[in-house]
Amino acid sequence: MSSDSTQKGYETKDIPFWPWVWFAAGFIVSLIVVYLICLLFANVLVRPGTIMGRTEHDRDAALDRFPQPQLQTNDPRDLNDYLRAKNQELTTYGWVDRKNGVTRIPVERAMDLFLSRGAPVRPPDSGLTEIDMQIQKAGGAKILPPAAAEKPSP
Repeated sequence: MSSDSTQKGYETKDIPFWPWVWFAAGFIVSLIVVYLICLLFANVLVRPGTIMGRTEHDRDAALDRFPQPQLQTNDPRDLNDYLRAKNQELTTYGWVDRKNGVTRIPVERAMDLFLSRGAPVRPPDSGLTEIDMQIQKAGGAKILPPAAAEKPSP
């Protein structure tokens, strides 16, 4: 701070004006240049005879069908065929993997089997946690259930 600023209690010097003018002018010129480049690029893309993607067509002619190659020519029929095939998979018996002996059964039959056999359940509470059972399966130390550990030995 200058001694003049100290006496008056505020800054007496302003920020330099011309650097800000040059910055603003450069920024505006940059914006104009970018705009003109984008405009030129857009004009190049829409020039008559320009190939857009891999197909070329007259801009005034309406396209009633997708240009070649047409991979799906009858959408409603294709959808119905797909739904019919999926419905057949859900309602008939068949092989999923014949080599490994994996088959599929109708959904209704699967639900009947599930209801008749019941859902798989865990064995009655042994007092062991999932981690204890995994340790036992892995051949770790024998862990006794809490009930067995609390019984006094005769």
